[in-house]
Amino acid sequence: MASYSGMVPRSIVLGLVVALAACSSDPAPAPTAAAYLAGLESVCAGTTTALDALPDPPDGISVTDFATQASDLLRSEAEAIRALAAPDELDDDHRALIRNDEEQAAAWSDLADAAGGPDINAESLDELTTTIAQLNLGRDDLVTEMGAPSCVRTPG
Repeated sequence: MASYSGMVPRSIVLGLVVALAACSSDPAPAPTAAAYLAGLESVCAGTTTALDALPDPPDGISVTDFATQASDLLRSEAEAIRALAAPDELDDDHRALIRNDEEQAAAWSDLADAAGGPDINAESLDELTTTIAQLNLGRDDLVTEMGAPSCVRTPG
């Protein structure tokens, strides 16, 4: 009876190394538009639900708190979208959408600062509100063009 010495034959080890190297060198499959858009719409749905859950200022929440939370949600959405693998044909739009979310988040943050300061300037608040509305309209046009209509956010 032969005894087992615990050694794996060298040929098996070399075969496993070659097989693992072959598997790890295969490039990842290119993302598809359908998979990307499904992921995008899932991210949008989560953000929309969270935005819709915020109380309406000024009765349920201060303007400052609302704007701060909206800013945080849009920054989180931008990061979640950034994590999606965009197909080549949607890559420019993907980057534009992230930029739009980041610009909206910055505008909401500016609005929070303006609304929470000691000298509230109504004209400044109006300008920021207009900027946010324009960014949102541009975003809606972009996601519609991309083929993600459920990412459209109608003002509430």
